[in-house]
Amino acid sequence: MKKTVTSLAVVAALLASLVACSSKPKSNAQAQGQAQTEQAFKQQSEAVPYPVAQLKDSLERRNIRERLLRTNDPNKIGYVYLLSFSKPLGYYVIKGKVSSTQSQMTTDQLVERHTDGGGGNFVYNAPGDDGSYGANEDGVFFFTTEGAFVTTTLDFVYSDQPIAFDVPKLNKG
Repeated sequence: MKKTVTSLAVVAALLASLVACSSKPKSNAQAQGQAQTEQAFKQQSEAVPYPVAQLKDSLERRNIRERLLRTNDPNKIGYVYLLSFSKPLGYYVIKGKVSSTQSQMTTDQLVERHTDGGGGNFVYNAPGDDGSYGANEDGVFFFTTEGAFVTTTLDFVYSDQPIAFDVPKLNKG
């Protein structure tokens, strides 16, 4: 019993010293800097308060919603204008949307739990949709109205209406 009490006293003393070390006071310069930052933020917030009561709607959220609705239609006709050094080269009439070659339908990482009692997880790369490992080539892809699959790494402009560029149509037919 005496050994247990002594051991508990030693553990308590060690814990107390650890807490004291980890909560040492901030330096004077650090405390002054933090106080100045807090004061400046308070003054700025009071001078130009966040307009919580006035924000009843979000144009950004409306724009994102509209983009999602427009691009999520598999029959949507669009126009992809390819650019080289900011100069339009030509355009494709496409059906659907432009997609990234880096997109895939399955997760790119697998997580496996440690079973040896060590805790934590192993995270490792998963095979891609085609069963191979490694990143896909950079770029985007789309399908023309004739059903041709096109991949490109060129810069591009997408529009859901024709743009008045004097460039050739690149679709076949």
